[in-house]
Amino acid sequence: MPFREDIELIRGSRSNLLRGRNIVLALSGGVSIYRVPDVARELIRHGAHVITFMSREARKLLSPRIMEWATGSAVYTELSGYAEHVNICANADAVVFIPATANTIGKLASGIADTPITLCGMAAMGAGRPVVIVPAMNESMWRNPIVRANIDRLRGFGVRVVEPIVEEGKAKLAPLDEVVDSVIDALAPRDMVGISVLVTSGPTHEHIDATKYITTPSSGLTGYYFAREALARGASVTLVEGPVSIRDPPGAEVYRVTSVLEMYDVVIKLVSKRRYDLAILTAAPLDFYVKSKFEGKLSSDLDRVVIELIQAPKIARDLKTYSPGTFLIAYKAEVGVSEDELIRRTLRRASEGNWDLALAHTVGPGKGFGTEKDEVIVLGRNGVLRRLGPMHKRELAREVLGMYVELVKNKW
Repeated sequence: MPFREDIELIRGSRSNLLRGRNIVLALSGGVSIYRVPDVARELIRHGAHVITFMSREARKLLSPRIMEWATGSAVYTELSGYAEHVNICANADAVVFIPATANTIGKLASGIADTPITLCGMAAMGAGRPVVIVPAMNESMWRNPIVRANIDRLRGFGVRVVEPIVEEGKAKLAPLDEVVDSVIDALAPRDMVGISVLVTSGPTHEHIDATKYITTPSSGLTGYYFAREALARGASVTLVEGPVSIRDPPGAEVYRVTSVLEMYDVVIKLVSKRRYDLAILTAAPLDFYVKSKFEGKLSSDLDRVVIELIQAPKIARDLKTYSPGTFLIAYKAEVGVSEDELIRRTLRRASEGNWDLALAHTVGPGKGFGTEKDEVIVLGRNGVLRRLGPMHKRELAREVLGMYVELVKNKW
């Protein structure tokens, strides 16, 4: 009997990005199948309802009861007169093959439907449903030219492929968050096709000497999710990012910088040479740079060191000067101020930089920087438009980009 009571305790606990979506997981017999219950749980934490189909070989490696526990839903290991491959898979919001073995990939590419999961895939593809494959196999299998050709053929049919991590002689299953983000990508609205987007992200490091620097606590997550959401919606994205420890969004053109002056120079050069429809400034560069960096490493024996900081030029103030036709969205962060003061300061900064939308928020320990969720006040030129959050940063990106699309549609 399904364990729905437990599942409802976690559904939507991270976000509502997949709320109301029915996701089918199609499991074939690869040893990395042991990671699939975690994938199912993460999809549910983003709001999804998850249904499992398993091949005979998959059942040898993972008990269907584990997947029933993980999803709170029935697991399909054989098809009945109900024609589950049609009634469930052809009506699912997405079908995810995980782990996708060379055998299963070959069958899908060749139209062979001799197992519950390949029947499921054929029905979903025929109905135009998003299909995602998450390969995992030995590296020699992954490099096989026939497997590569099958992968390319599936891509040609519109199937999304989540690239494995190739190391230690194996093509290992992609990281859990990458799998989940790829499913979210597959279900994003395609309303930004043909739009070019520039995103700034992360902190900057202003070096005092060769080993020490001043920085901000930005993780780059906000920029990552804005870039990823825009890409999923069909935009072309250029990402200018400071030093971060997160992966780059697949498909983005990435420029990596270290200092605030580097970030400024790269952004201004880009907007001066190219046409960008939209710029989203999520980075938290330091407002100052070090006037004179010390050579080598400062001695720890020194009692006192004096460092002179110089105000840095501001991308948010100057971008429109170089690219007046770009729709500009920028953040304004404050600490320990009232909402009225936050709005007042943000509107003043937005006016100085001719911003089209401003995202005002307060930051501090566990708030804004380095967190998965955020809360902002969206301001237009004349005041408050919406309050968003607390919500997952990709949800926030989805809402803000939706507002941009509507504003452009209405000639803002």
